[in-house]
Amino acid sequence: MIKFNHAVRRRYLKKLAELPWNEIVKDRGASFPSIRDIFLHAVNAEDLLINHVAQGKQMESTPKDFSEFVDMHRVEARVNEVEEKVDAYLKTLTQQELEKKVAMPWRKSLLLEVNDVLIALALEDAYHMGELNALMWQSDIEPPWLSWAAFVEQNP
Repeated sequence: MIKFNHAVRRRYLKKLAELPWNEIVKDRGASFPSIRDIFLHAVNAEDLLINHVAQGKQMESTPKDFSEFVDMHRVEARVNEVEEKVDAYLKTLTQQELEKKVAMPWRKSLLLEVNDVLIALALEDAYHMGELNALMWQSDIEPPWLSWAAFVEQNP
C-alpha cells in the first residue's frame, strides 16, 4: 500500500509542477490552507508515522514550516528525503517487526502494532489525496488518477 501511495504522490508532484505556483499556495479553506500545505502534511505524516513512530525513534526536529517550501523543487526534495528513508525501512520489515507495539506520540497510552501504524498512514494519505482531488476539481484542474487495479497491473 505504501508503494501505491508513493506512486500516487509522484503523479501529484508531476501534476503540481505543471501548475502556476499561485494555484498551489492559494488559500482554499481546507484542512490545511493550500494544496502545498495539504500535500506536505501528508508527507510529514508519513515521515512521523514510519520513520519515527514505527521505528520507535524520536523526531530530531519538528517539520519545517510549509512557507519554507517556496517552489516545487523544494517540495520534491522533501518527498525524496522522506520516501528514501521509508523505502529503506520497508525493506527490513519482518512479521515480528509488523507485530511490534509502538506508542503514538499524541496518545502515549495507546500502543499500536506497526502494521496498524501502516494502515493509519494509508488512511491518512487516502483522506488527503481525496481532499486534493476535490480542490483541484473545484478549480477545473484534472487531478492525477491511479486506481489500485491499474497500480497492481503495472507493478506485478
